[in-house]
Amino acid sequence: MNRSEAFAFLHEHQPMPDDNELTQELIDRYDEVRKFFIATPEKEAISLFLNSYGKGDGWGVYQLVEDFFYKCNQDDVVCEIKKVLEDSSVPDGVRYWVTQVSGVFPDDRLKKGLETSLNSEDEDIQDAAKLALDLISDDF
Repeated sequence: MNRSEAFAFLHEHQPMPDDNELTQELIDRYDEVRKFFIATPEKEAISLFLNSYGKGDGWGVYQLVEDFFYKCNQDDVVCEIKKVLEDSSVPDGVRYWVTQVSGVFPDDRLKKGLETSLNSEDEDIQDAAKLALDLISDDF
C-alpha cells in the first residue's frame, strides 16, 4: 500500500458501510489503511478517518483507529473533531465514534459539538457525550 492508495480508499469510504453490509475484504483493507497511517501519520488523514466510521463497530476495527490519532498532533486532532461534532448533518455512526474519540482528547473547544451529541436521539451517542463532557470538566 502506498500513500495515494490509502488516501483513495479513505476518500471512497466516507463513511464505511454499516456493519451488516461490511465484507471481510473491505474491513481488512480499512485496517491496512489504518496501519499505513500509523506508520506514516499525515494530518490530512485525520478528518478522513473521523468521517469514515460506519454504523456499528467495524467488526472491532473502529476502536483501533484511535492509535492513528495518538500519532498526530493533538491540536490538529481536536480541531478536526470539533468540525465533525459541530456538523449537525453527520451520520449517527460518525457522530457516535467521533463523540467517543473526543473523550480521549478532552478539550474545552469540543463542548459545543458535544452538546449536539448530547441532544441526539441515539442513547449511545448521548452516553458517549456525557462521558466526554465529564472528562473535559475533570481536565480543567
